[in-house]
Amino acid sequence: MLETLRILEEIQRIDLEIKSLGEEEKEYMARMDGLGAELESAGKTAAAMEEGLAALREQLNGIEDRIRESAERISKDEGRLNSVKNDRELNAITKEINSANKARKQGEQEKAALMARVQEKETELARIKEELQARQEEFDRLSGELEARKEGWKSAQEEKLRARDVKKAPVRPDIIRKYDMIRSRRGGLGLVLVKEEICQGCFTHIPPQIYIMLKKGTEELQSCPHCHRLLYAELPQGELEAV
Repeated sequence: MLETLRILEEIQRIDLEIKSLGEEEKEYMARMDGLGAELESAGKTAAAMEEGLAALREQLNGIEDRIRESAERISKDEGRLNSVKNDRELNAITKEINSANKARKQGEQEKAALMARVQEKETELARIKEELQARQEEFDRLSGELEARKEGWKSAQEEKLRARDVKKAPVRPDIIRKYDMIRSRRGGLGLVLVKEEICQGCFTHIPPQIYIMLKKGTEELQSCPHCHRLLYAELPQGELEAV
């Protein structure tokens, strides 16, 4: 049974290497999914800001039209001053000029405040677009790396699966099935070491009699009563060489 445990340990090492290859690919996919979500969110934000900027610019055009109309009114009324006939006409024209000046100044103040908002929004939009470009470049880089590495991962996995098949050949099929079942339910670890009566899978104490049997060697596989993983005990180097 010691030889079987040794083979299972080698098989588990291969299984963990295969799992690591799969996790590396999953990590790339997760990073790309995260970047994809960020790209989508930033894209929506940029589109909303561009729509808001368009509305502000339209509002700015309206203010500029009002300023221009006020300036035209002032120019027209100032031209009429040379043809006034009495104080009543002069007062009326002066009142119109003052009203137009007031409207122009108010428009210019509104324009200045709105232009500051537009500039602020444009700066923010430029920053978001720069971030969008950086994220897109990172996404494209990861996508290229993923495609370049897929074939390598596949070849490595196939090679390790072939090595696994060779390793498991001398082991009873029922033992392999049991190991595979436990491994699938316990995060990829179907076999764990026991150190000083502590299972290194769940880090709980096992019954002393099980530990004694493991140290002496037994014809039957022993399982942790808590996590149900298969157990093996670390033997001194001299005993390992004698087995």
